[in-house]
Amino acid sequence: MRERHFPSSPESEAGILSGLMLDSEAINRVPELVAEAFHNETHAAIFRAIQSLAVAGQPFDSVSVYTELKHSGHAVDLIELNEIAQYVPSASSIRRHASVVMEAYRLRQLMEAGAEIADLAFVPGSKAAEQIDKAQMMLAKLVTVKSSREPQDINESLTDYLALLQDLSDGKNPAMATGIGGLDEILNGGLRTGEMLVLGARPKHGKTALALAIARFMARRNKVLYLSQEMPVSQLMHRHTAAASSVDLSRILKADPADGAMWDAVGEAARTLGELNLYHDDQCALSLIDIRRKVLQVRRRASGLDVLVVDFLQLMAGAGEESRNRELDVIVNGIKALALDLGMAVIVLSQMSREADKHYGRPLMTHLRDSGAIEAAADQIALLFTDWAHPMSKRLPAFEGYSELEIVAHRNGPQGLVPLHFIGRYQQIGDWMGEIPKRLAEPEKPMVRRSPAGL
Repeated sequence: MRERHFPSSPESEAGILSGLMLDSEAINRVPELVAEAFHNETHAAIFRAIQSLAVAGQPFDSVSVYTELKHSGHAVDLIELNEIAQYVPSASSIRRHASVVMEAYRLRQLMEAGAEIADLAFVPGSKAAEQIDKAQMMLAKLVTVKSSREPQDINESLTDYLALLQDLSDGKNPAMATGIGGLDEILNGGLRTGEMLVLGARPKHGKTALALAIARFMARRNKVLYLSQEMPVSQLMHRHTAAASSVDLSRILKADPADGAMWDAVGEAARTLGELNLYHDDQCALSLIDIRRKVLQVRRRASGLDVLVVDFLQLMAGAGEESRNRELDVIVNGIKALALDLGMAVIVLSQMSREADKHYGRPLMTHLRDSGAIEAAADQIALLFTDWAHPMSKRLPAFEGYSELEIVAHRNGPQGLVPLHFIGRYQQIGDWMGEIPKRLAEPEKPMVRRSPAGL
């Protein structure tokens, strides 16, 4: 059997401490370093003392560190401390030493997680599925590592910013159009990498139809992954086909061999859909680590991924937190972090509470389940309302097929109302081109209307 060694590097640990005590400015070169990364307990205590002195604005030469250690109750010999301080002649290699120490620390974390995962299997009366979810979350916490960023001088920022403005002036907009003209207008061209749009609605209002329409349009030029936890891929394909062929969904579901017109339209739709860079997945109860794994799989397979759609938030598996609210807070922030980390735009569908059915009119942000966590993490929040789908709708002819998408929160732009045309039997949704119907005693909202990008 191959001999195994516990991951650690006492030489690199000593090298870091030596570099810090020789040059106080060197601590700014290792912002990611934490005391827990030091396997040697004495080295960890010394690093904590250095951190305390640095926060207080005090020097941390060997004598100062010795005094701080004595004050905090740690017995370290001054001669031993001086020996560590003289370990290397300069602090120039401190970054390399820090990288070695952090790598060993993460390997030890992996070992600890592995031991905890093994222990989960021995919990009396435990269910395998629940324990596997806990194990996945343990590993997910190891995978999620914050990238370290350095402060940037304003002159560097100006250089990057002016280059961005020049690109915009040249027509190189980094935004990815959604195909909904009014929405793209409010979003200054569309979705951007690192941003998260939350789309909320009650059932039957066209939330999935809108998400699928956006996914189809964006998949013409971008690579899109649609994660459905509510419908199997076959149902998604029924809806795609109905929308692309303008054939009633019920005719497609019947698949009558005598319906030649339907089969001709479906064949043409299949050719159109086959040209899209669109991927589907229908696993239920996704966890954060499931999403990350699927995203990375598609990125490898498609040589990149631009847009992720998650349908829908409340069906995701918990993270083992003390409450469901806290779990969803972890989940929504984890998805946002994934968007930033992997350079994607993310659309997250969210269910709304039954309170939205108790009054006739557009829903409010408070109707979103766990709206606090969503509001904090999302870059944009859009609420969809279809008049005829509301339990209190009067079903007036003027409102047939009429929907409204209200952007109620927008971190980098205006709010507004986008009128939409929703044809349920075709699962098509796009910009509303007719006269805007009015409900009695309803406050006016600024409307953004554009020519349809194609249903």
